[in-house]
Amino acid sequence: MADAVVNRSARVAPKSGAKRGAKASGMPVVLLTGVFALVTHVLLCMAVGGAADKVEWHPWGVEANITFGEAQFILNGIVSFIPFDIFFGFCFAVLAGFALRVPFFRDRVYHTVISLKKRLMVQLSASGEEVESILRNDPENNQRLLARREDVNLESVESEIQYINIGQRYLEGKGGFMGGIATYMKFHFVEHYSNVVQGLAYAGAAFLIIVVGIRGLKFIPAVKPSPILFALGIEFSMLCLLALALLYTEEEERTDRILKQMVDAVKGGKGRQAVAAMEEEASMLSRSDYEKIIRDQMDQKIVSILQEKDQDAVRRLALDLVAKK
Repeated sequence: MADAVVNRSARVAPKSGAKRGAKASGMPVVLLTGVFALVTHVLLCMAVGGAADKVEWHPWGVEANITFGEAQFILNGIVSFIPFDIFFGFCFAVLAGFALRVPFFRDRVYHTVISLKKRLMVQLSASGEEVESILRNDPENNQRLLARREDVNLESVESEIQYINIGQRYLEGKGGFMGGIATYMKFHFVEHYSNVVQGLAYAGAAFLIIVVGIRGLKFIPAVKPSPILFALGIEFSMLCLLALALLYTEEEERTDRILKQMVDAVKGGKGRQAVAAMEEEASMLSRSDYEKIIRDQMDQKIVSILQEKDQDAVRRLALDLVAKK
């Protein structure tokens, strides 16, 4: 009977682990984008109707005869507005998804935080526990400790620590959704897709030039501006996406971080070993573990002072210890 229970538990254990490792579905994002895209399309059609002198929609609302003063146009609503519909629909879906903390977006922020912790472990050549203690420590204390290290960029490390804490507060439901967006955009989207966004912006500009050139050759009638609006919508969307990427780009170039990672890779040490051994779902330190790490850091500082043979510092330290007793 006992063997049967053991075998049953052994069969059940992998399933629970599989659930934890399952990726969040992106279907809610697609549904939200579709809903907001439809709302955007209706609003754009209403805006055209309000701005024009006269609008006559054909059946199913696909095309419309529009009159602006003496000018008359035939507008295809689907072709003209679909880039705007998809772009604004996706933007509103992302905002709503982060605000409602949809699992798909929470998963993006979670993996960004984990990646930042691993980066700190490599940059500081520290273990996972030491990184957690730094995250819990007071920012001023971190600044004093890290300022003494010549092998790290203080501003870069402080920024990463700040956004790790912001991302963790978002995951815990204590921070605003804009903090989650900023963490993901700064340290994942911009770093991985900035070149893609820039390339798409140039591609959109090239497409717009071709369409305008074709229009100049009279292949596109002046009374049917839908292809022109389609090209303008694509370029507008790409430029807005490029502007967002630039807005969330760090002031310093990523070359500094890349050089640090190359140096750490050459030096080896416990930084890379800790990253390789770190689990993605590492538990937070307990209070006793945190106090132990702080005591160890204090002991290391005392040893460094003694090694420097600074007699005045040793004397002051001894006097402080005597006064406390």
